[in-house]
Amino acid sequence: MAFCSNAANIRGSEYEINDSIDPFSKMNGITVTNVKDGVGYGELSITPGNLNPMGMVHGGCLAALADTVAGGAVITTTGHVCVTASYSMNFLRPAMGTGKKIHCQATPRKMGRNLCVYAVSLTNDSGEEVAGGDFTFFLLQPAEGQIRARAKTLWSQSQHID
Repeated sequence: MAFCSNAANIRGSEYEINDSIDPFSKMNGITVTNVKDGVGYGELSITPGNLNPMGMVHGGCLAALADTVAGGAVITTTGHVCVTASYSMNFLRPAMGTGKKIHCQATPRKMGRNLCVYAVSLTNDSGEEVAGGDFTFFLLQPAEGQIRARAKTLWSQSQHID
């Protein structure tokens, strides 16, 4: 799936920096809102473009949200560039309604030398879980150069990442 080159779109003054790294998230309404103690939080702002023909949020949008939030937590926590090695999602109930949000929490299950495994939970605005799953990331080299510099700026200046 996604190449985790940074912590996606972070709210605040760093938004413009991050958009140049992850235009996919911006285009799809995905925002990583917080990463603290290895746990990632984010949201999907539902627009008509996120809906399938039956008026429900497309499963691919939910998977992209989970992948982005978990991947952002991995690079923020480990300092390594990562790629998604595998994932499994369970869709539990329809996510409906434009103008609403789907919220994601990504919690580490294993932080290894080469692999990180995260459990994800996606909820609607009412707090009902709409999907959940597991994501495994393969750690590449430590983030260097432009990616490291941008990540360092995000991490040091953002009020949302600890």
